[in-house]
Amino acid sequence: MRAALIACVLLLMATSAVADVEWHGFLEAGYGLRAADNPMFEDKNDYTLQEVRAQLRLSGYAERGEVFLRADLLHDQVAGMGTDLDIREGFLRFTTFGDHLDVKAGRQALTWGTGDLLFINDLFPKDWVSFFVGREDQYLKAPVDAIRLGVFGLPLNIDLVLAPRFTPDRLPDGERLSFFSPEGVYPDPAEPPETFDNGELALRLSRYIGSIDVALYGYDGFFKGPRGVATTAVNGTNLIPYYPKLRVYGGSARGAAVGGVFWAEGGYYDSREDRDGDEPLLPNSSFRFLGGYERQVYTDFNLGLQYYGDWMMNHDRYVEGLPPGAWKQDELRQILTLRAEKWLRYQTVRLSLFTFYSPTDEDAHVRAMAAYRLSDEVEIALGLNVFEGENEATQFAQFDENDNVYARLRYNF
Repeated sequence: MRAALIACVLLLMATSAVADVEWHGFLEAGYGLRAADNPMFEDKNDYTLQEVRAQLRLSGYAERGEVFLRADLLHDQVAGMGTDLDIREGFLRFTTFGDHLDVKAGRQALTWGTGDLLFINDLFPKDWVSFFVGREDQYLKAPVDAIRLGVFGLPLNIDLVLAPRFTPDRLPDGERLSFFSPEGVYPDPAEPPETFDNGELALRLSRYIGSIDVALYGYDGFFKGPRGVATTAVNGTNLIPYYPKLRVYGGSARGAAVGGVFWAEGGYYDSREDRDGDEPLLPNSSFRFLGGYERQVYTDFNLGLQYYGDWMMNHDRYVEGLPPGAWKQDELRQILTLRAEKWLRYQTVRLSLFTFYSPTDEDAHVRAMAAYRLSDEVEIALGLNVFEGENEATQFAQFDENDNVYARLRYNF
C-alpha cells in the first residue's frame, strides 16, 4: 500500500503539469445476502457484500502522453477492514519514436484474448471473489504492477507486458464464500518469492487479415491459481498448495460473420514442473480452446453462445496417480456458456443472464441481473448468483452453498 500511495502522489504531481485534466467518479453502496444454508457461516454474518465505496478517476492529457489514476475509498464491513484506499490503476503512458512505441508503466488492469468471461491467453490476474458476490464487472480484473510496451507501424503490432512480481488470481478464502480444499491440505497457498526471476512476461503479436483480427500469444510465469501441492510442513500439515511454473503458447481470431461476431481461441498450457504428467500433486499440461458467436437477434436483444474445451495431456498417467476414491477429471473437460441481454425503456433498463454449464463436470453457475438507470447520474442493480453441482471438487459445485442475491446503488459524477 505504501508504494501505491507514493505512485498516487507522483501521478497527481504529473497530472498538474499536463494540459487537459478530466475527473469523474461515483459513490456506490453494495449489499449481498446468502441465499442458501451454509454450515461454514452458520454463526457468522449473512452478508456476502456490505460495503460503501467512492471511486475517483483522474485523467491528464498532454501532447504525447497521459496520466491516469483510478482510486477507490472503500469501507468494507464484511472484511472488517474499516476504511481503506485501494489504488485500482495508476499509470503514466506516452508515445515516442514517431508514435511507433507506446509505453504504459504503473498499476493497470490488463486484458486480451477473445473469450466472453472465459480466458485462455489472458493470464492477467482476476478477482473471482468480486465476480461471485455481485460487484460490477470492472472488478473482475484485478490490478497488476507492470510495464506495457506497444510497437506499431510494423507488419505485426507487438504488445509486451513485463510484471516484475507475480500476481495471482484473487480466489475465495473462506471470508465471504466457502470453497473446496482437499483433506490434509493447508488452505492458504504459498506464493513464489518476490524476486525478478519470479516475474511474469506476456507477449502478443496481432494484425488484421482482411476484416479478421488475428493474434499470437506467449506467456511465461505461473498458474494463476494454486494448482500444485508441495510437501512442506506448515501448521501441523505437510501439504501446502502453491503456484507451479507455467508457459502458454496460443492464438486467436475475431471478426464479423453471418450478421454477428465470431471468435476462436486456443492455447497450449505447458506445465513446466510436470511435462510427463506423472506427478500426482501437480497439474498436467493441457490444450485449451474455445469458440463463440454473438449477434443481435432483434432490436435491443443480444444472444451469445460459447464452447470451451480443456484437453488434458497424459490423462492415463494422471488417473494412475490419483488416490483411491478421488474425483477424476475427464480427459476433455467442457463448458458451454449462454449470454442473453435485453434493453428496455429507451435503453434505461438492462436485463442480463449469463450461464456457465459443464456437461463433463455436471455443474453450473447462473448470473442474472436487472439494472435500471433512473437518471444520467443514478443507477440501481439487482442480481443473483446461483451455483449447482454434485461433486464438491469441481469448479462451480464447490460453491453450491454460496448462492447469493445482491443490490447496488450508484451515483455517478
